[in-house]
Amino acid sequence: MPRKLKHITTEHELDLEELPRLESGIVHWDEVFQSSDPLRIEIGVGNSKFLIEFEYCKRRVLKFLKKVRQAELDTIRMLQVEATQVLGEIIGPGSVDHFYVNHPDPWPKRRHAKHRLIRTENVRVFHRLLGPGGGISARTDSPAYAQQMLEVFESEPGLESLSSPGHFANRPLEPYRTPFEEKFRAQGKRIYYLEYRTST
Repeated sequence: MPRKLKHITTEHELDLEELPRLESGIVHWDEVFQSSDPLRIEIGVGNSKFLIEFEYCKRRVLKFLKKVRQAELDTIRMLQVEATQVLGEIIGPGSVDHFYVNHPDPWPKRRHAKHRLIRTENVRVFHRLLGPGGGISARTDSPAYAQQMLEVFESEPGLESLSSPGHFANRPLEPYRTPFEEKFRAQGKRIYYLEYRTST
């Protein structure tokens, strides 16, 4: 049986230790949201208006929560954790409708590339958590990281591209631009879009 939800840091910011859980340790997300609507997760909100679930930079968190309150939204929750360490422990397999990864840190130096979010072991976790027909949307301005993303997504069995296999998408599934995207576009940089879903 899930335990009762005793505390939320703010009306939108969650405390991981206080979330209601099933006996398996998986968070009872329907109880958290008081809804059984599809679970959509953005990893790394930045200072964006885009859908959000996880973030770790406190300054960005505070800016984002202010925007959420101003918009009077009640279907968004923020959880400050290292996503790659806890996602598989608090989210049940097949329970996520969509993951969004917008302009993750490119870690441009070769010796730091191992810190990139989109790598094989993490994409396998995302895939396991996606429900039938669930998807992953990613975007970046980094050509090197974009190529790595493409190779990782293409090599994951059970994921299929919404564009031509082996090619970037012409446009994102969701048309909303992030502040980073506006900035990079103003600098004349190309934005690389990757759109994948679980094959049925």
